[in-house]
Amino acid sequence: MDKCLFLHQAHSGNTARKMNLRFAVICLLLPVAWSLSTNTQAWGEAAAPMVVRAESPNPPVVSEAALLAHRILARESDELLLDEERRSELAREIEGVLKQLRYAHPEIAKISARAAHLPGVLLLGVKPGLFRAVADLLEDENGPVALRTGNAAFDALNAKLGLKAVQPYRHTGVLVMHVSARANVGAAGRAYRKLAGVEYAEPDAHLGDGSDVEAAKSNGAWHIVVRKAWGDCTAGCIYKKLFFFTVKGGQVERVEPARAVDTLAFRKLLWIRRWR
Repeated sequence: MDKCLFLHQAHSGNTARKMNLRFAVICLLLPVAWSLSTNTQAWGEAAAPMVVRAESPNPPVVSEAALLAHRILARESDELLLDEERRSELAREIEGVLKQLRYAHPEIAKISARAAHLPGVLLLGVKPGLFRAVADLLEDENGPVALRTGNAAFDALNAKLGLKAVQPYRHTGVLVMHVSARANVGAAGRAYRKLAGVEYAEPDAHLGDGSDVEAAKSNGAWHIVVRKAWGDCTAGCIYKKLFFFTVKGGQVERVEPARAVDTLAFRKLLWIRRWR
C-alpha cells in the first residue's frame, strides 16, 4: 500500500484521467508482480538437489515395525515427508505389540509384514523434453550434479523430497527416482502427477503376492490382521487365510472372523488392503 501511495504522489502533478487510469492499473498489478518475484526467489539455487546417476535400486533396509509405522502414517497424512521422530516412536510401539502377539500365538510367528513397493523409489514417466533435460545433465557426470532442469516446480519438488539419485531409461522414457526414505510415496506421486511434463508417477511395486501383516490403533487397542498366503504366490497366491487379533494393555485376544468383520477397525483394514 505504501508503494502504491508513493507512485500516486510521484504522478500527483498530472491529474489527467489517463494517468489516473495508469496508476490504478499499476496498483492492481503490483501485488502480482511482487508475488511472482517472491515465487521466483523460492525456486532459487537451493531448489535443485545434488544427485548422482543410479544404475540400480539400492533401497535402505527397513525393519518390519518401521515398515508398518510408515504405512500407518502415510495413510493418515498427505505430507510429502513423514515425521521421523513420530515414525520411530510408532515403530517401537509396534515392535512391542508384535512381540506380544507372536509370543501368545507362535503359530503365526513366521508371518511378517511385506513391503508392497521399494521404499523411497518412484517411477516417473515424463515427456521427451523433461527426460532429455534430466538425462543430459547426468550423461557425463561421475559425481553429484545439481539437477536443474529449467522446470522450476519439478526441481523444487525433487529438492523437497530429498532426491539423491536418478536412473533414466531412454528406451521407455522412465526416470527411476530415489528420494528420501521418509517420503510418503503416495503423496509424492500425486504431487508429481500435477506437474507439467510428468505423465505418470508410481511406486516401484514388488511383483507377486505373499503373506502379510496389517495393523491400526483405535481406542487404545491395536487391531492386527495376519494374512497367510501360499501356493504360487509369484502369480498371486492360490490359498489365503486371515487371522484377527487385538492387543491392549499387554493382553492379546484372537478374534473370530465372523466377529472381526463386524468391527469397524478390522473392516477398515480389510477395505484398505482389499483382503477377503
